[in-house]
Amino acid sequence: MRHHKNWFTGSKDQRLFLKIFSYFLSLLIPIIIIGMATYFYSVDIMKRDFTERIRTNLQNAANTIDVNLEAAQETSLDFFNDDMVRMLLMPKEQQSLEVRSEMWRLPKIIQRNENIVSDFTDRLFVFIDNKDIYVSGGVNQFDSFFRNMYKYDKYDAEFWSRRLSSTQYIELLPVSKVSQEGIHDKQVVPIVFMDQINNHTAIMVLNIAVEALARTLKGSTVFGSTGFLITDANGETLYDTNGFMAEPKVASLLASDPFSLAGGGQVDFRGGMYEVSYAQSGLFGWHYYSFTPSGEFNRHTFNILSMTFILCIVLVMTGVVFSLIFSFRIYNPIRNIRNIISDQSELLRNDEHPAAGKNEFDQIQQGIRRLTDYHLKYKLKYDKHTNDYVESSFLFLLKGHTLNQEEILRDTLATEFGFNRSGFVCCVVHFDLKEAFYQHIQDTERLYVMNGVKKILWTLLGAKAPSYVLEYRQSLFVGIVNIEHPDEAERLHDAFRQMLDVFRYDIHKYYDITIGIGTFYAGINDIGASYNEAMTAIGKRNGEERFQVVDSNELQIENRFVYSFFDEQKILNHLKLGDQSGLESITKEIVQSNVERDISYEYLKLLFQELYMTGVRFLVERGIDVKQLESGETLKTLTNANHGDSFVGASQLQDAINSFYRKIVEATKPDGGMKSGSLVSLIEKYIQENYTKDLGLEQISGEMGVSVKYVSRVFKEKTGTNLTDYITQVRMEKAKELLTQTDQRVNDIAEQIGIPSRTTFLRVFKKTEGVTPNEYRTIHRQQM
Repeated sequence: MRHHKNWFTGSKDQRLFLKIFSYFLSLLIPIIIIGMATYFYSVDIMKRDFTERIRTNLQNAANTIDVNLEAAQETSLDFFNDDMVRMLLMPKEQQSLEVRSEMWRLPKIIQRNENIVSDFTDRLFVFIDNKDIYVSGGVNQFDSFFRNMYKYDKYDAEFWSRRLSSTQYIELLPVSKVSQEGIHDKQVVPIVFMDQINNHTAIMVLNIAVEALARTLKGSTVFGSTGFLITDANGETLYDTNGFMAEPKVASLLASDPFSLAGGGQVDFRGGMYEVSYAQSGLFGWHYYSFTPSGEFNRHTFNILSMTFILCIVLVMTGVVFSLIFSFRIYNPIRNIRNIISDQSELLRNDEHPAAGKNEFDQIQQGIRRLTDYHLKYKLKYDKHTNDYVESSFLFLLKGHTLNQEEILRDTLATEFGFNRSGFVCCVVHFDLKEAFYQHIQDTERLYVMNGVKKILWTLLGAKAPSYVLEYRQSLFVGIVNIEHPDEAERLHDAFRQMLDVFRYDIHKYYDITIGIGTFYAGINDIGASYNEAMTAIGKRNGEERFQVVDSNELQIENRFVYSFFDEQKILNHLKLGDQSGLESITKEIVQSNVERDISYEYLKLLFQELYMTGVRFLVERGIDVKQLESGETLKTLTNANHGDSFVGASQLQDAINSFYRKIVEATKPDGGMKSGSLVSLIEKYIQENYTKDLGLEQISGEMGVSVKYVSRVFKEKTGTNLTDYITQVRMEKAKELLTQTDQRVNDIAEQIGIPSRTTFLRVFKKTEGVTPNEYRTIHRQQM
């Protein structure tokens, strides 16, 4: 510091240093503000946490009490439904000698039921007249029981005698003090249950111990100083730990409205503030209140205040030290940055140099502005490449393919397009363009019109959820919408209704619009499935409506088509007969039955592919190359992957198939067909030309356009040799030729004839020729 003492006063560079230092020091001011805000925020969070815990624990305690009360209620039902009870319990004067001899069983049953609820009740007794009281210990006289053994301060024997005329099945009586044989007093809540047994009113009384209620509440308290108050549905006090009902403010609030404290909050009485929490019984409507002194919260938050204060002091002192260090260290880099930006670098060689009179910050600002412009140009290029990648990935998925690294696309969508939700829905908007569209709108303007439609659709969908819209082909737009839950797809209907309002004027003039909505899928590789369902929905449109939205969720889409062996045999038979009208009838019947089953658009196209392949197999069997038959544009959607994006309806595809069959019938007429060899000749020729490759039955059948079983069966029938054996014969003949005419190694010969494994080649050669390749070469040369 002594070394830099004179350095702080004088030059412009020194004043710049002090300016930087003052900037750093100003950053310390928010520390105090943040510290205090953190303290008050932490206190508020802690208070809310404590309040929520108290309320939750109070509600849990209320639920526990409800469970026990419900168990008591179920006990009464079990007791009155007991066959022995219904047989024995009757007025005393009606008891026969046989009943009296079995009466000892009744106290046992009472004891069994009393044990079930013993943790929560004080006493259980039963009577059916005003003569006897039945308890777990035996039978007592009615008057003596209520006068001496179990005396209520509010309910005498006469009160209980009147209960026999009650019509209420269950009744909760106000809390009462009870003396048991004059030894001790307890607070209980009597619950009276009534039932009819043998045309007589039977009463069971369960006494809920207030002490058990208090034990349940205190067992779940957060603070030991918390007090509790319980009132019944009529406002009668059941339990009051601290005499809260004696407080005029609390009593007046509850007297005017039992729910006045239901929202919690604070109440001021006894010279202090109390936090109030509330819970209500869902069984009998009891009200539970807890009162916690606010001082409890203050004591718990004092440590937060102390810690916050100490932390702020430490941060300020540390900040001063670091500000000084950073100020010393940052000045030279600032000057160096200015010099670098001012330098005639390749990036700025065409730009104007910074003015010499400006200070370092102005010069850096000017240079950064130029770098920003350069970055903006780069970003535009990056956005274009990103958009191209996303669009090509979506096109790949819509064609039914699967991405191996879907996380790359998912991350790109999340970063660039806000796709941060769990699933996807595909929506397809199809414009059926009318002749007026092509007459009134020039070809040079149609591109701008379709781009405008795409922007409108993107805007409407984007207002509901993150979306990406692409023009899949002319007049067919696909929107991929990112939503969290399948129910959110309902929002898309609102977006499309707005779209109808936007296009309402032109809709009757230039185009019809059909919108298909796919199903929600969570996986990004399932976007193609959702697209297929949306396309299926479009295929189910009502031809009489010019604008409509079809939701695939409202359809029963079947992902399976029906095309049996007998259906195929019918078509082959009619092709042999050349019956064109019969073929059209059969194909119409097959297609109609599948359409009525609501098969998906994808499987509808697969059905027509099978119909097409039936014709191909018929041609191959007769040695006719299907390529010699001219195919229409519609048929190319089935045979050419480049045409698979077009939307073609079932009727168009059926017309194309009928046209294809018509050409087959004409080409296979006995009088004038095409010249060609048989299927077997084509197979033999293919094997002769490709034996060096890895030949398999699947590959051969694919080239011939028939199934594996079919090509194998036909070849066996015509030649008497298995197809695999024939391939082996061709390879072995070529191997023998190479062994005798060249000096190549056995390994090289094996690879040339399409058997890359030397072991396999040796085994097959010896099996067919009886000797090894080297032995065959030796024998042949000796003979020459």
